[in-house]
Amino acid sequence: MPSRFFVGAEPGKPDVTPEPWFLDPREIGQALRARWALVLTPVVLLLVAAVAWLALVPPLYAAVTQILIDPRGIQVVKDGVTPSDQASDASLLLVDSQIRVLISDDVLRQVVSRFKLDQDPEFVRPATLLETVKSGLSSLLGASGGAPDDTLTALRALRERTAARRLERSFVVELSVTSEERQKSANLAQAIAETYLTTVSQAQAQVTRKAGEAVASRLGELQNDLREAEDKAQKFRAANNLIGTRGQLVSEQALTQLNQQLGAARARAGELRGRLAQIEAVANGRADLNSVTEIVQSTTISQLRSQLAQIEAARADTVSNLGPRHPTLRTGELQVQTLRNDINAEIRRIAAATRNDYRSALANEASLAATLESRKKEALSVDKSFVRLRELERQVEASRAVYEAFLVRARELQEQQRLDTSTSRIISPASLPARRLGPPIPAIFAAAVAAGLGIGAALALLAVPAAGRIGSRRRLQQLAGLPVIAALPVRARTKTRGRAGGEALRADTAYDVAVARLCSRLQRDFAATRPAIVLVTSADDRSGKSELARSLAASAALDGQRVLLVDADPEAMISRDLRSTAKRGVAEVLRTHSGLGDALVEGPTGVKILPFDDAALSLGTGAYTGAILTTASSFDAVFMDIGLIGTDIAAERLAQDQRFPALLLTASAARSGVTRLRRALDAIGRDPRVHLVMTDADAEA
Repeated sequence: MPSRFFVGAEPGKPDVTPEPWFLDPREIGQALRARWALVLTPVVLLLVAAVAWLALVPPLYAAVTQILIDPRGIQVVKDGVTPSDQASDASLLLVDSQIRVLISDDVLRQVVSRFKLDQDPEFVRPATLLETVKSGLSSLLGASGGAPDDTLTALRALRERTAARRLERSFVVELSVTSEERQKSANLAQAIAETYLTTVSQAQAQVTRKAGEAVASRLGELQNDLREAEDKAQKFRAANNLIGTRGQLVSEQALTQLNQQLGAARARAGELRGRLAQIEAVANGRADLNSVTEIVQSTTISQLRSQLAQIEAARADTVSNLGPRHPTLRTGELQVQTLRNDINAEIRRIAAATRNDYRSALANEASLAATLESRKKEALSVDKSFVRLRELERQVEASRAVYEAFLVRARELQEQQRLDTSTSRIISPASLPARRLGPPIPAIFAAAVAAGLGIGAALALLAVPAAGRIGSRRRLQQLAGLPVIAALPVRARTKTRGRAGGEALRADTAYDVAVARLCSRLQRDFAATRPAIVLVTSADDRSGKSELARSLAASAALDGQRVLLVDADPEAMISRDLRSTAKRGVAEVLRTHSGLGDALVEGPTGVKILPFDDAALSLGTGAYTGAILTTASSFDAVFMDIGLIGTDIAAERLAQDQRFPALLLTASAARSGVTRLRRALDAIGRDPRVHLVMTDADAEA
């Protein structure tokens, strides 16, 4: 326990901590312990605020429902009003647009009307006194404020408590509604989702109906356009004699038929020409009788040839039976000759008939060719009219196609109005929320405690520099830039009578132990300097420095040293406790240039004390210092309690005197101010003889 009050440094090595004091956990703990009330005050205030908030602010509950918005729809008919196949980006944009429809005023207004939220105090708050006064002033000033609309107010409140978002990488929309009641929030969320689906279905049917009405309204106009186009084409056809069937004009049909007839006539003439040549060849004897089909197929020639064959057969029998000179053979020859002549006559008749047919075919060919040429000229004359007719007919076909398409589309839209092709549906109905919105109540109190502790700790740490006190050894080292060779706790006194009638100190207190260690260090550091003269001063710690000087003298005396304690403080705190007086005053001794032996007083534990004498200091610090240095040769250690640096000129002169090898500058952790310490350091300078000693070091422990 006592060791914590003295931290020394090796001789010649500064004992200064370079880190800022607020980075030392010990400094932080010390500051927080010293200002525990300031630390706990924000905690209490925040806990009270949290309790008040929980008591005054009604809890809010959020019910959630999920809706699947499928942008594809159902392909009931071949052609829908809206396209079903869309790119992914377009589908996402469509879903985002449907989210706006979901939380639109059209949907929310129906929910407000359904649940009569305009009469619900949660959504329509009663007008406060301030709002009533403002409304009255507006009416007096002629402002167009008017009475508030409860329906609009409820709609705005519901809009603020409704939120919708699309879940990532899906077409699912999550709808949440916040209310002060669990059941109400679930009912509102479910109602908004159902109203949205109904609204979308009705809107789609309305769009289809409007499209059907627009198409139907055009049917009459398209029908009139088609009729006018047909009448115009028919009139033009009649005026230009462009009559035809099956899409072909009569003139074109006649021309085609004439071409076909001319070809057939030419073929017939060629055939007859070849047949006539064959018959004439047979008639002239250049060809066989059987080579011509007409001759072979002739009934007359067949009969004649049959008769000729019989007669020749009979003549052959006669020759073989009667001989070649029989008179009946002559009759047979005449019959053969007659039959041959008849055959030749029949062949000539066939040839004549064939020739007549050939001439008729040639005449027919010539007639058809002449007619074809005439019809070609007529066809050329109607070409221009025919081009115009084709144009009119194309207009008729285009009008007919558009009319038929609109007629079919109108019928499809009429049927589609009765169909619901939307695939949007509620996939997760709204259920009662499990807990209120916001963090749990234990988390609120934990956050209040944590925030309060943080604020309190910050205030406590900020209060350290704001108070302007030294506070701790680390801060003293950083402020002065000099080593702190000792940190003394608050002194605990136990009164005992000493030999000189003064107060003695028990050697078992923490303060005595710390002083004894400081005294041992001074003896070690100044072992080569005899006597060791130590000045004890301060900027504002008068009682601490005087107590330190007296305690150092007592500790050295207990070690068996001859100790001189000089009281040079104008407050004379050491001299007040003396129960005896010197034989002569210090000023008188200085004037007579005699030794200071007669001015010394016996103190506790054998310490010689030189009391304070204001007249002695008025003679000059040089004479005073010389007398002390002369007298110090009779002692082992001399401790001088001088005045405060910054307020006592004599103390500053004594401190600046280089003949004194050591100067202890005390500072109280609880009482010493930063400003005065800096002023004292500026007055004596950063002299290596100066060592810092902190008193009341446990003031913030």
